[in-house]
Amino acid sequence: MGSRVGEVDGRRILLTNLDTVLWPDEGITKGELLSYYLDLADHTLPFLAGRPLSLVRWGDAAGAPECLYQRTAPPGLPPWLPTRRIRSDQAALGYADYVIGADRASLAYLVNLGYLSFHPWSSTVDAIDRPDQLLFDVDPTEIAFREVRNAALLVRSLLASFKIRSWVKTSGGRGLHVMVPLEPVHTFDQVLTAASVITRMARQREPSLFTFDMRRARRRGKILIDVLRNRRGATLVCPYSVREYSGAAVSTPLEWHELERGIYPEDFHLRNVPQRLKERGDPVASFFDNRQSLTALLESGRARRARPLA
Repeated sequence: MGSRVGEVDGRRILLTNLDTVLWPDEGITKGELLSYYLDLADHTLPFLAGRPLSLVRWGDAAGAPECLYQRTAPPGLPPWLPTRRIRSDQAALGYADYVIGADRASLAYLVNLGYLSFHPWSSTVDAIDRPDQLLFDVDPTEIAFREVRNAALLVRSLLASFKIRSWVKTSGGRGLHVMVPLEPVHTFDQVLTAASVITRMARQREPSLFTFDMRRARRRGKILIDVLRNRRGATLVCPYSVREYSGAAVSTPLEWHELERGIYPEDFHLRNVPQRLKERGDPVASFFDNRQSLTALLESGRARRARPLA
């Protein structure tokens, strides 16, 4: 039912079960999800191409509450879909095969397999130990979203004090992600140190707002700035990736002035983000054209005294 052979950039792919409803409340089908990713490929692929990916897949039933987070490549992929054997920081894995982001045909094939969300590394396979992004996951627990906005704006301000420009997007959930494009010259430890410095400065500025405690049960009414996204092998959901949450929420890049005047993560979903792009353009279109160095931050007195948050 709802199956056909499609051609995507010269690759013939058997597309199956396109009528399957993935989000019952909205009536969003697998075919609609596939069309979304193909239409927005020019916006997502700069953040996926050449990077190891972790993938999120629906459970066995449509609309299943539990999704499967998969770090390594599934078996049976076609030879044209790139994978790479990479040393994992998880001792149990040793070396593992990862899917590598590539092109529209790869996106289509993976969505057809049931994958709905893409989580890339912050480094490419060509410079696997030199990240080209600094990432802050502003993760709230039972706190008003205006405080999450304030937290992200504070991170932007602290980065700017070191002359570092940052970008922001929704997480697709209740949080925000602050991102900095980097020249791939620093190690993961250095990038984690830089993120830790900014996070400690934020907590010193607003001690009642921020916590370092990773345990969600102890974070009620607080915000965790998760800097561990900057460790080797860690991932963060790709801009414009659809999330498994209610309403087919999308991790959506914003202009900082939009955040300043007030928006909410649920404002952005699979059915309205394409039109938003047509009307407003892409806030992260030039992201990788603005690569920066962390040298000034890393050579500051705060960095020399800081220990990474780990």
